[in-house]
This record gives sequence, structure tokens and C-alpha cells, in this order.
Amino acid sequence: MKIDLHTHILPRNWPDLDAKYGYGGFVRLDHYKPCCARMMIGDRVFREITDSVWDPKRRIEECDREKISMQVLSTVPVMFSYWAKAADALDLSRRL
Repeated sequence: MKIDLHTHILPRNWPDLDAKYGYGGFVRLDHYKPCCARMMIGDRVFREITDSVWDPKRRIEECDREKISMQVLSTVPVMFSYWAKAADALDLSRRL
């Protein structure tokens, strides 16, 4: 059995939290083409991600191709936003 212990997931649709909470620094997703998105912080690209982060069918295809039996899932650590105001961090954690 092959287990992947380091796998990130995110919801496909992620709100503009800078606008929602009224201050900046939160990650937003820029879906610039069907299979990919840019994780943006302000105008800066933090990381590019593929649809395997939000699409379970794509994730299963990748697992089958790599002969992975199981994955341990977690969000991308930058999404935790430890610096956020408490009420906003609670709302954000519920979204993740």
C-alpha cells in the first residue's frame, strides 16, 4: 500500500476575502484557464495549482497513475491566515 502523506486541497470556488473582511492579505484564486488557477495575494502570484486540488476525479486519476492507495488531505498552509482577526479566521476556517 502506498500512502501520500502530503496532499493539499482547496475549494474550487473561493470568495474574495479581502473584499469580504475589508482588509488585505488573503489568498484569492485566479482561474486563468480550465485546469489551473493562480493563488494570488494582492497582485502577486503565490503559487500556481492544478485542478487536482479541487477536482476529486482528477485526484483519483493521479492516484491511480502513481499507484497511490490513500492520501492524507490538508489545505495549503498559507490559507490558515494566522494574522487574521479572530471572527474572520473563524469564518475562513469554516470555509476550508
